[in-house]
Amino acid sequence: MKEMYTGGELVVKMLEEFGAKVVFGVPGGQTLYVTDPMQDTNIRFVHTRHENGAACAADGWGRLTGEPGICLATTGPGATNLITGIGGAYRDSSPVIALVFQNKLPDAGKGDAQESDHGALFQSICKRYIPVRDVSTVQWAMREAYRVAKTGRPGPVVVDLYRDVVENQKAAYIPQEVEQYCVLPKCEPADEVIDQAFRTISNSSKVCIWVGNGVKIAKAAEEVKALSSVLHAPVVTTYNGMAVIESDFPNLIGPRSRHGSRLAKRAIEEAECVILIGSSLTAISTNRWEIKAKNIVQFDIIAENIGRHYPVTVGVVGDAKQSLCKLQKQIVKERYEGNREYLESLLSEKKQWMKQLLSGKAVDKNASPVPPLALQAELQKELKENSVFVVDAGNPGAWTHITEFPRNVTYMKPVNYGNMGFALGASLGCKEACPDREVIALLGDGSLGMTLGDLETIQREKSKVIVIVVNDSAFGNIKQEELFKMGEDRYTGVDFPDIDYVDVAKAFGMEGIIVRRAAELSNAFEKARKSNGPFMIEVKLDGRYSVWPEAV
Repeated sequence: MKEMYTGGELVVKMLEEFGAKVVFGVPGGQTLYVTDPMQDTNIRFVHTRHENGAACAADGWGRLTGEPGICLATTGPGATNLITGIGGAYRDSSPVIALVFQNKLPDAGKGDAQESDHGALFQSICKRYIPVRDVSTVQWAMREAYRVAKTGRPGPVVVDLYRDVVENQKAAYIPQEVEQYCVLPKCEPADEVIDQAFRTISNSSKVCIWVGNGVKIAKAAEEVKALSSVLHAPVVTTYNGMAVIESDFPNLIGPRSRHGSRLAKRAIEEAECVILIGSSLTAISTNRWEIKAKNIVQFDIIAENIGRHYPVTVGVVGDAKQSLCKLQKQIVKERYEGNREYLESLLSEKKQWMKQLLSGKAVDKNASPVPPLALQAELQKELKENSVFVVDAGNPGAWTHITEFPRNVTYMKPVNYGNMGFALGASLGCKEACPDREVIALLGDGSLGMTLGDLETIQREKSKVIVIVVNDSAFGNIKQEELFKMGEDRYTGVDFPDIDYVDVAKAFGMEGIIVRRAAELSNAFEKARKSNGPFMIEVKLDGRYSVWPEAV
């Protein structure tokens, strides 16, 4: 006779089947029948101080590894606290499985304690919502969640488990191999579509390559660089595509986003043909669709993304790596000779732009408080190959578009949902996923205030994260927008008192140091790397340098 398991035990069996190593969450009465049997496995339960931290940790894990990050929360307020982090994972295509828990099915709709309609709450900000009302569907629901989270455009899936299912109902576990229900095909476009793309490109003397998150997901950076080299084409990235191409690649112009450079905008708008790879051209990437792009050849694994916001000349559906290989072979075969003059003009302007950018008071590394460009100029000297750079929403992220990255840096930011309070939780998830990689979290004092409790989490976990807090005693981005749009002395709701957050970190048991001049950053990193646990570097920032209307 087959051994019978409760629904909660089956959930844990399924997590083992997926190869899950860590679950992030805040426990509650309904979750105990999952977290308790987890203790008899190799899966660790990492409890955060707030459910949003758990969701962001799962998001960071998903973005970094491509495997679904797992988080859980109890019913009602626990579930609602997950929502913001799940929305960020959804908008930036990160695979996550969120386990939420309901009261007992016979009590549904009666007004039981903490009752809420999870379906209504989650359905607009996740890839799939799956309620589980009977133990017979637990295994199917969990496999469905894994499959949906990983395939196509990755994203978060919410599995809603009723309390009587996980506590009292039992069923046999029937194992399956992951490959039996989650197939990731390498889709190649048809030859005639590649021929159409080549004809469009070959009829243009100015071709620009614009790459997004899909290149990172498909691990197609080398193919992008090879295509750029054979076409002599400049490369522009979205924020989600940042660092996928290392900064010393000679044809890289840089990112274009809401606060991105005018040079990247020029590269796109002057092009006679734009090769768009792995980007759905969201509002953030296009200044709310104000950027003009002509004659687009769009590559995407999801057909519905093609032509959604901009009309395309050719739409190429398929895996980015496979598709670009086919296109490059066709271009080499036909000997494309255009684009050199256009590229050289852009690179010459970039050289002058960088020279102008990195001069004057804005990059004075001895100025106090620290100018944001001076911070970025010194920070990029500290970045190592193969590190992880986790950036929060707001000004800290906006200024990173000028950062130069070495090879194999993973950059992540809450781009399309813009959810503040991302970086601390996401850096925890990244360090748990890849403990041998250096993880740096960059966030403002506004975001830190929303997630302060999880300083204790990373300290308790001995998660060796370097936490850089950019402190201008304000919601800096909004304060600058008020100045830009409303004028002097029209500030409301944006200022904070002067707080030394290193003192707060030390109260949690962390080490830390305050940086008042960018020149001090190197010494701060040296101390951070010698530390045995997480380390805070608090930078006293000069908030007078504005990112509005454009950072540079």
